[in-house]
Amino acid sequence: MRKLKYLLLLVIPLFFLMLSGCSKLSLSTTKRAYSADGLVAVIKGRATNYQKLTYTVGGETKKVAVDGGHFAISVPVSNSSQNVRIKAVNGKNTETKLVKVKKAKVLGDYLTFAQSYNYTMLSLGQPNDQLQLISKNEISTHRKDDGTKWYYNVQNNQLMGIATKFSYKDLKSKSGQKSFATDLMIVSKLLGADGQKVLKDFAKQTKNADQNTTKTTMKQITSKGINYNINLTTNGFYLYITKY
Repeated sequence: MRKLKYLLLLVIPLFFLMLSGCSKLSLSTTKRAYSADGLVAVIKGRATNYQKLTYTVGGETKKVAVDGGHFAISVPVSNSSQNVRIKAVNGKNTETKLVKVKKAKVLGDYLTFAQSYNYTMLSLGQPNDQLQLISKNEISTHRKDDGTKWYYNVQNNQLMGIATKFSYKDLKSKSGQKSFATDLMIVSKLLGADGQKVLKDFAKQTKNADQNTTKTTMKQITSKGINYNINLTTNGFYLYITKY
């Protein structure tokens, strides 16, 4: 009986020590530096046993969403490198990770692009389709009259990237085809790319794309230094226009 009591005195503290070790606050990232992926850089990592998890970039702090211990933070890329501070807190314990988002090439001056775009839309009889001339450091959404959405990443008054999403259904209709072709031609021309070549290559690559169940990306299209990347989903595709 004494031996059992002695054994319990040894085992029980060890058991609780193991439990405390399992519940230790931890924070990690997959890399120390991240590059652009579309309009953003995606910082991936793991966090466990935290009470509060945040990240700070450009002086702004936001909460981090975690799923099963894993997190992914999307940071809009800029023409200058950015330091991102990730902080996990549990009581008096704190874990911090500092990662870098690499700078990316710009498409051009945003104000010049927006003014040219607005003038073009006016000349086509579409006065309601106008971009904001005053830019913020953000990814803004431009909703056109036909319901399509275009996304513009503007940082430090520079246009970093443009993206849009189209459904396969819209792309197969005559009105959808015309709308997309017109928008793509205008944007490409304003950026200095060959819109006709881009549209031709795009049509070849996306033909019967809705029947493909394995591919998630298409071959990059490049025209005069402007890159067009296509990501496929089950019901449509995303198009990213960048210089990186």
